[in-house]
Amino acid sequence: MKRLLFALLFIASLSLSAQNLTTYRSNKSVDETVDRLIEVIKQKKLAYFETVEHDKVAEEYGVKIPPTRMILFEDPNLMIELISCRQTTALDLPMKILVWEENGDVYIGFFDPKVMKKRFLLHECDDIITSMSRLKVRVVNEVLKDG
Repeated sequence: MKRLLFALLFIASLSLSAQNLTTYRSNKSVDETVDRLIEVIKQKKLAYFETVEHDKVAEEYGVKIPPTRMILFEDPNLMIELISCRQTTALDLPMKILVWEENGDVYIGFFDPKVMKKRFLLHECDDIITSMSRLKVRVVNEVLKDG
């Protein structure tokens, strides 16, 4: 009975977190999508930090997983405003966008920054968080509009 309850709670927690995941389908390969994403981030004069290549790390450990890349970036002004509002929000920074291949399709996804309102019990900072949400959507839409 405990196992069943645990399994149900686990599945419920996954579905709750999935509700905050925004996903888009890309018509490009993972590499092309990542390259375009980095290009758009730099064009918008955002701070690009790095691309974490999870599939390459897994390969170093002898495990093959489909292409899975995490792009780390931020808008310095929004970062400063958000951390000034509540320092613990730095735990969710820099912003992240995931690009991955699943069943032959390529996806772009990210957690909506609005999740931070619950995670950090924010009752202020709404404008900053809304701006971060809009920024992620604009960046992804710019990547996708070219194909």
